[in-house]
Amino acid sequence: MPDMARLRAWFRRVFFWLDRQQNASEEQGPDTSRDHALVLSVTQPRAVPRWRQLRYATRVLDLSERRWFVATTAAGAVFALAGFALLASRHLSPVPATGGTYTEAIVGTPQAINPIDGPANDADADLVALIYSGLFRMQGMQPVPDLAEKYEWSQDGKVLTVTLRQDARFHNGRPVTAYDVQFTIESIQDPARNSLLTPLFRGVTASALDERTVQFALDQPDATFLAALCVGIVPSSIWEDVTAQAARLANANIKPVGSGPYRVKAFTRDNLGQIKTYTLESFEGYYGVKPHIKNVTLEFFPDMDTAQDAVKSDLVDGLAFVQPLDTPRFSSAARWSQAQLELPQQTSAFFNLKDKLLSDVRIRQALTMAVDRGDLVESLNKFAAPNDTAYPFVATASATQSDLEGARKLLDAAGWVLPNNENVRIFLKPEQRKPGTAVVATASSTRLTLNILAPEQEDLAKVADALKRQWSLLGIQVEISVMDQKAALKKSTRDRDAQVMLWNVLLTPDQDLFPVWWSGQAGDRGTNFSGLADKDIDTLINAAKSASSTAALDVARAKLSEALAKRFAAAPLLRPSYAYVVSQRVKGVPQTIVAAQPSDRFNGMADWYVKTGWVWK
Repeated sequence: MPDMARLRAWFRRVFFWLDRQQNASEEQGPDTSRDHALVLSVTQPRAVPRWRQLRYATRVLDLSERRWFVATTAAGAVFALAGFALLASRHLSPVPATGGTYTEAIVGTPQAINPIDGPANDADADLVALIYSGLFRMQGMQPVPDLAEKYEWSQDGKVLTVTLRQDARFHNGRPVTAYDVQFTIESIQDPARNSLLTPLFRGVTASALDERTVQFALDQPDATFLAALCVGIVPSSIWEDVTAQAARLANANIKPVGSGPYRVKAFTRDNLGQIKTYTLESFEGYYGVKPHIKNVTLEFFPDMDTAQDAVKSDLVDGLAFVQPLDTPRFSSAARWSQAQLELPQQTSAFFNLKDKLLSDVRIRQALTMAVDRGDLVESLNKFAAPNDTAYPFVATASATQSDLEGARKLLDAAGWVLPNNENVRIFLKPEQRKPGTAVVATASSTRLTLNILAPEQEDLAKVADALKRQWSLLGIQVEISVMDQKAALKKSTRDRDAQVMLWNVLLTPDQDLFPVWWSGQAGDRGTNFSGLADKDIDTLINAAKSASSTAALDVARAKLSEALAKRFAAAPLLRPSYAYVVSQRVKGVPQTIVAAQPSDRFNGMADWYVKTGWVWK
């Protein structure tokens, strides 16, 4: 208010020549000095009038001139503002600012929010990824230092020495030490904890040499060991007195304390005690690149349909791992963006080598040659990439090419010929094949039929339909069986009577092929779906596992992939991807996110923002 009073007083002094300080009832006499000043200002004009002269404008200008004066002044102001705006548009740049909130829908319910016990499900893993940090973190498919300041391998590749950062702190203010690292690894190895991560540290001894130095002794070289060290580090001061039996009910499991970019601010439960939301706030003492988004809320839903409805209703800002066939629900570019989430996952058609038909390698080779992977990609709304090797992120230049003619010749050579006026091949023994003689199918002819088994997943059902269409062009009668996941696994791993098993194989971050191709997994309940038992393949798997350098690992993987390709035990088809649906109010989300495991999608979250500021450039 005082500022407005001073402004009014200045305006009156400049633009009104009558003294406004006089009492309104006082009679006003002529002021000859002001008349004289007015005459002088007209007879002796200046090129540029003084500010005080402008107060006579109302006496000199008539009504029409005053209107023109006001109009030109307004126009000048408009042009001045436009000029400033043009200048600002060239020199002002929007930049991310700290603040705001982001809410993501998560399918599932937290059970064990600590790195030691699994985590038990995706909801746990997502919280752990934001709250905890490890010695390393995954950047795409490569581990890079996180809590580690530097590291060094011994010459034989069996001893790894890691030096920790000095500025790393837990959320309670205590420094992260080598003893916390040793405690975390030993807790994972404790049989009483029954941790899902135990296999990653089998044959590993962790020793704290001092406050900042920890050493890992391996029983054999392992070039992929750094990926295992992405596990979150827990504060020993909080967890050392918690027994394995009480861990799930411990307060530290409900209100976790880590050293990651976010710490727990609050959580909510329903009347049944189930956690509904976790709200996290950025940790001011975080040693790394601090995130722009101040608060992150994870809201938990029982299933994907409910979570998608929450996104459609704008109750949440984001949802990960939306199936390719559900992406049209979020096609409004004005409301959502859709990033592609890529995992080390592969869709493959596994051939049962114990099946009488598929025991002939020529049949398996023909089926593989006939696959049009480009068509499969189209069937999934382009949320996939063609793949024709054992490793999801490695494909040859001819991955999208099919060879129908070559495949037909192989089937002919195997004795499966196409009768006249028929669409399905029949089998003829060599003595039955007579050049120049028409091939006629009879009621007793053995027809070339094939069954594809697929779990109840929309994407796999689409791929199965596409394969049926493609293989039908070879003269094969293809049928599709769809079962729930447990029944499909039982049929393919216990009964071992599925002909072609269609499956999405999710590899671990180190892309170890042991679960899929090791001979020991070809028996009862093993996940070697083809039943391939090959000592040479086992040797190559071991070579990849024990590689002592990245170069040696690449060579071992290339040899293993080539050997598997020659067996034709499976037809690698696609690397499927998923949609990450995010509100347009959230900026900085890349178009493609490569994550070694689902929770790694948060590794680049420091670049996301919802608030903006301006800088002069």
